[in-house]
Amino acid sequence: MIRTLLLASSVALALGASARAQIPQTEPLAEGRPCTSSDLVGLWESRVVTPNSTTKALSKWISLDYMRFSPDGKMMYYGAGKPEADIQKIQKNLDQYDAVDGVNYDGRVFTPGFLLITRDGQPFQGFTCTMVDAAQGEPTMILSQLGGWRL
Repeated sequence: MIRTLLLASSVALALGASARAQIPQTEPLAEGRPCTSSDLVGLWESRVVTPNSTTKALSKWISLDYMRFSPDGKMMYYGAGKPEADIQKIQKNLDQYDAVDGVNYDGRVFTPGFLLITRDGQPFQGFTCTMVDAAQGEPTMILSQLGGWRL
């Protein structure tokens, strides 16, 4: 099963290594609930719903991402130009990219509603994470990138 993940913003997030113990207070969207670690685990298809100009230009070639979060916190993603229906192919692509990219990503929910993605152990991106129940029973996660916030 591929679940849906929507990126509500694509503002770049600069995170420093200092003061990592400071966790921001996040607010889920009114229609959802804060996500938890167990919500995150699985395969997600993500789409940007309010892109900035850089993302608009990029989305002409890469219109969506496939993201995989493992129970141990490991995370991998890749961009695609069109939707892919074959889950085994998506998983194989994720494995192949992970084997050659030379980077380790982790995605963890430290407090309900706050997702931090690290790259090689360093903070990379932070999000307010909201779960919304979809009409068809498929979960939808909405990530709102925390822009201008520093750890």
